[in-house]
Amino acid sequence: MTVHAEFEHDVQAVHDALTAPQFLVDRSLALGELCADCNVEDSEECTTISMVREVGRALPGVLARLFDPVHVMDMTEKWQPDGEGWRGDWTMTVRGQPVTILGSFELVPTNGGCRYSVSHQARAKISFVGSQVQKFILGQTIKGANDELEYLREYLG
Repeated sequence: MTVHAEFEHDVQAVHDALTAPQFLVDRSLALGELCADCNVEDSEECTTISMVREVGRALPGVLARLFDPVHVMDMTEKWQPDGEGWRGDWTMTVRGQPVTILGSFELVPTNGGCRYSVSHQARAKISFVGSQVQKFILGQTIKGANDELEYLREYLG
């Protein structure tokens, strides 16, 4: 599933925010994560963001009996220049669980600013409940992406 957002700001302003370690940590904490740490490395080919995020989630029914509601997630994003915009991919793993969330994104100029799109997929290799876990994770990820984009919109003013 893909989430899109239009901004009245140029690509550079949005990219600067989405690759700024302090913004990313502040955003995570403002949206209710328990803690977050971020490292950004720039090279000529790409910008790599590595984050560790600790989150607490109310889990539904059978999932609450199987999993701890507090998870530590390791996330990596790789941003690559693409013409006047940026493209990349991201991966998030949940420590101690056979769960991976991944996707791709693009940030492209528009006539009135720019457009950011991010796709999401969830994989859970868990017998009997894998599809339930994937559905739950994907729903949480989409909600989180929308919350993050709204936070970015408010941050940019």
